[in-house]
Amino acid sequence: MRSRSTGVAIASLLFIASCGGSSSSSTDSSVPAQAGSGIVNPTYAEFCAASTKLNEAMSGPHGENPTAITDPSEMKIAWTKITDLSIALQAVAPSSLKKDATLMINGVIAMNKIFKANNYELLAIAKKPTVRDALTKIGSDPVITEASTRFNTFLSQNCGS
Repeated sequence: MRSRSTGVAIASLLFIASCGGSSSSSTDSSVPAQAGSGIVNPTYAEFCAASTKLNEAMSGPHGENPTAITDPSEMKIAWTKITDLSIALQAVAPSSLKKDATLMINGVIAMNKIFKANNYELLAIAKKPTVRDALTKIGSDPVITEASTRFNTFLSQNCGS
């Protein structure tokens, strides 16, 4: 059971994380970076840097701290960081991605609220079908999934990923 609730959270995070990024520029026109090139479109440098920070915080089972799976205090630290970086990413998202970023970040915030309401205790969450279902609902919301796809496409085209 633990792995199921953890998997739901990870799956949700991974699609959101892979969408991470940010840019303070409101103009979305310039020469795009080539996907996979590692070259960042200068117009979106801040956006891409914020994306990288969020991706780094989200690497591993629960952020960069795998002990968060069994240690609620570590889970709280990991999710606080992930939530804060997600909000920072949203703030610098290009205008063309603002709506998608907001949808995805709202999903992260909603997940964090669920974790917080359950004292960040994943082992206890695993035993609560209604809580697992709530996390699954967030992670599988087609509106968020579609936003994530558009966001990832933009990252691929402009952040050289």
